[in-house]
Amino acid sequence: MIKYLKEYRFYITLFFFLLIPVIQIDIANRAPRDYLWSDRAILGVTSPIQAAISWTLDQAVGGFQNYLFLWNTRQDNLTLIEENRKLQNTISGLREAQQENVRLRKLLNFQERLKVETTVARVIARDTSTEFRALRINRGESSGIRKNMAVVTNEGIVGRVLRTTPYTADLVTILDLLSAVDAIAERSRARGIVEGKTDDVCQLKFALRTDDIEPGDVLISSGLGGIFPKGIPVGTVSRVDRKSFGISQEVEVKPSVDFTKLEEVLVVLKAENDPVLRERAGAITPTAAAVPATGVAPTVTSARGTQ
Repeated sequence: MIKYLKEYRFYITLFFFLLIPVIQIDIANRAPRDYLWSDRAILGVTSPIQAAISWTLDQAVGGFQNYLFLWNTRQDNLTLIEENRKLQNTISGLREAQQENVRLRKLLNFQERLKVETTVARVIARDTSTEFRALRINRGESSGIRKNMAVVTNEGIVGRVLRTTPYTADLVTILDLLSAVDAIAERSRARGIVEGKTDDVCQLKFALRTDDIEPGDVLISSGLGGIFPKGIPVGTVSRVDRKSFGISQEVEVKPSVDFTKLEEVLVVLKAENDPVLRERAGAITPTAAAVPATGVAPTVTSARGTQ
């Protein structure tokens, strides 16, 4: 056999060379889905090799992109983190601005209904002592603010101006133990003096035992004293202790203003349109004791008097 292969090797080689073009012509004319047994045999041998080569190339290219160009990915990641931080800050600022706009819009609507001359101020400091309950605002004498002027919000009465500087003013709130606001019950028109009691509760003093006062009654300013305009909410009656003896009853009042969330206030520059009446009202109002102008707490003092 080997002898015949060696002897006719030239013819055999020539036969294969002639067979290759015939096979190519046959493959070219045949539909792609048609395979001969020879095609299937070749594909069976070469497909695992092709798959291995393809997987190796994919891994090599992937590793090249993941490691060689990793510094670009890291830089892009840092840029995205910084942009995300800026966007978060912007969103927080927009939310704060939206909430501030809502508060100022309510304050402006209340200012229009109040129909007296007022100015808007922002709370910039709070009294941290337990002896006095005071606030500091960012407006003072340069804005026309003077001692004993009323301070209110759209929720109700805040207090009055205790002392002023050219650009700031200290307020004594109705929560102060020595603060006093003449008030009447909106439902029954019973009268009393609202004074401070604790950090979040006031009391209605000098209310007669026979007065019709019940929990839930709204107290408003009476307008007496010439400081607070009439009809401003002071608080809501939260508890009534009416004893069977004596001439008065104990009434606990929840202030209308949430002092823990107070940020903007209205200072009433003129409680009445008549300046003479305003001057007389200021003359009969007790004044605060002389105190230094620096610090809010604990140097803030207040004077008892009907407001």
